[in-house]
Amino acid sequence: MKTIIKRPLNTIMLAFALFLITPVVMANGYYKSPTILDKLIQTDGAQAVVAAVLVVDEAGVLHFSLAEVLGNKKAEVVLFAPSNAAFENLLGIDPGTLNGLTIDEVKSALPGLLPPGVGVDAVAKILLKHVSLPKRANIWTASENALLAKGSVEVADESVFAVGVGANGVQVNYETTIVKANIKARNGVIHFIDTVIVDDLL
Repeated sequence: MKTIIKRPLNTIMLAFALFLITPVVMANGYYKSPTILDKLIQTDGAQAVVAAVLVVDEAGVLHFSLAEVLGNKKAEVVLFAPSNAAFENLLGIDPGTLNGLTIDEVKSALPGLLPPGVGVDAVAKILLKHVSLPKRANIWTASENALLAKGSVEVADESVFAVGVGANGVQVNYETTIVKANIKARNGVIHFIDTVIVDDLL
């Protein structure tokens, strides 16, 4: 005779919820979801933006570490992250050149790829146009739709860019399209974009 064990509904629901959650587990046993910096490092196609951040940090042209901001679990950050293809277009190099390279390889090559007369200080100013530091940065306040509803976004250098609908999707500053939106991180949200925002800096 078979014995049927009936489990309480709340126990089954809890097990199902735990199955759906896929956090990164720290060595000490606590759960930790990846920060924006973690997500970038793990993303193929984001090597150039990580390399640019590291080059700027090593040069010390900012009074803070941009990598530390992106990796700070307590920060509130929205990052408009240019893809490798966006950097290739800006730097005038062949499409696909940066794909498959490590972050360190791109970091080593980046200074030599900059146009004549453009230094690391200009790269720092450009990167600040891709970082927003609102009071709250989560999927409800900083999603693609939330930004679109607001109609604008203020970035770290205090520039305010319009957010609207363009021919290929949601655009920032009229010419940059979000190609992959709403990537959640522990300290904010990443939106991958198809163009490096230079805003007359180059």
